[in-house]
Parts: sequence; C-alpha cells; structure tokens
Amino acid sequence: MIGRLLLAGTALTAACAAGTRGTPTVAAPALPPTPGTSTTAPATEGPAARRPDVVRYGPSAVRYVVHRRLHIQQAFGDQTQAQDVGARIFVATAITGPADSIGYPATFLVDSIVADSGTPPPIVDNTNKVRKLVFAGRVAPRGEFVNALPSDSAVSQSVVQLLGNFRDFLPRLPLDGVQPGAAWTDTVETSQKGTGSEVSRRTISHSTAGGWEDRLGTRSVRVAGSQSYRVAGGGKNAGQPFELSGAGTGSGVAYIAADGRYLGGEWQDSTTLTVRLPVQGVAVPVIQVTRTTVAVLP
Repeated sequence: MIGRLLLAGTALTAACAAGTRGTPTVAAPALPPTPGTSTTAPATEGPAARRPDVVRYGPSAVRYVVHRRLHIQQAFGDQTQAQDVGARIFVATAITGPADSIGYPATFLVDSIVADSGTPPPIVDNTNKVRKLVFAGRVAPRGEFVNALPSDSAVSQSVVQLLGNFRDFLPRLPLDGVQPGAAWTDTVETSQKGTGSEVSRRTISHSTAGGWEDRLGTRSVRVAGSQSYRVAGGGKNAGQPFELSGAGTGSGVAYIAADGRYLGGEWQDSTTLTVRLPVQGVAVPVIQVTRTTVAVLP
C-alpha cells in the first residue's frame, strides 16, 4: 500500500515538473507563471512579426514521439525500493492562424501511448486506453499552451503522470521572440492535478540561445537551459492521504526552427522528496530522476 501511495505521489510530481515536461522545461512554455493565462499582447502576423533574425511560434503542423522515463527510489527503514516507469507518447500538433488576443488556436492529438517494458501493470492499462485523445486550446506568444480542454477528461487524468497537459510542451521563449545569443530568466509557478491529488511547483529557469545551426536540414536555434525548483502537494490515493514536498534541478536543450517550429530536444531533472503518510505516521525519502526526449517524426 505504501509503495503504491509513493508511486502515485511522485509520478504526479514528475508530471508537474517535467516537463513534464514533455519537453525541456528550460524554456518551458507550459511553464509560464501558470497561475493563469499569459497577459501578453495579441500575436501578430505579417512582415513585422517575422523578422529573419527573430524566432517566434506561429502556424505549423508537426508530429512527435516523446519518450519519458522516470526512475523512483524510496527508502523504508533499512530497505530501498526502486521503480521504473516509462512510455513513448505519439503526438501530432496543429497550430493555426490567425491569432486572437490570447494566441494561436492549437490542438495536441495524442495518437497513442506505448509503455516501456517493466512499467507497472496499472499504468500500462491506463496508457492502453489512450487513443486519439485531443487537447484543444491556444499557444500564447511565449509558447505556453493555455485554456486547454481534453476531449476525454477521465482518460487524460488517468495518464497525467506521463502526459501532463502540454502546457509546457513548447519551450518558453521571450515575449518578443528569441535571437541567437539571447539570454533570459523566468520565474514560474505551475500546478498539476491528478485523480484526487494536486502538486504545485515554483521554478526559476535560465535559458540561452546559441547561434544558427542545422537541425533536421532546417536552419534552427539551439536553446540550452537550467533550472531549480521546489514542489509541494498532496491528496489521496486508494483512500489514503499523503503529503509531499521537495526540491530539484534540471537541464536540457531544445531546437526551434527559423519558421517557428519546435524540432525537439531533451531534458533531465532530479528531485529529492519527502512523502508523508499521516495515517501510518511515517515520512519516506524519495529520489526521482526524469528523462525526456522529444523527436520529430517524418
């Protein structure tokens, strides 16, 4: 029972932290000050919005495979238990114009999720239920996916620990776009809800854009970043309450094409948590390492 509680709590933390990010939280878009929607001005289209030396998000259609792996290690007295959870998530994104006062209309279609070998059966069962799950919302100028609504909320909640809600799928960029050599810092607060649970996270991230380079045959900018964060939350699992708190660090890279398409990247973060189980009267230390890679499909 305790093991299941910890797995549920820490996996939810991974969804909030990872990027979750599905992608590098470095320039994490879904990592805008999550408390609400971005207060940016309407995204504009036309020559002024597409300077050749500035990269901004805009209309596009791209297919990805996201591979997310979690390693969770927890200690019970003199014993240490470890759990590995992983999956490949096949996603199709469509960003269309024109933009409104919030951003570009966008959809994220989760075609399917294939669990890695060794992933616990309950999680495998949930991933097998995901077919053509659609999240509809807006992509704001900085990249965050906001006002997202899933086509099936029950299914989306059942796989939140691996899927998140795509808020930070696209790397977070400066409001006016990114140029080679630019550097910026973001402080963001996000929250992630699971079935009967909620975890919040406060992140300080530092990002730097390199020079122009070739990525998949396309002129692109490489964005590298690092971050530190704190998490806190709790809820119930199998009727038993739990609380968690902790801190972590992460780093990774992302690639953005000159025309505004996200071309994938990779991210890794490590979190040290304390999970408290009030009913049992115990506090369990947990170490969690999350690795995420995002690759463009043909």
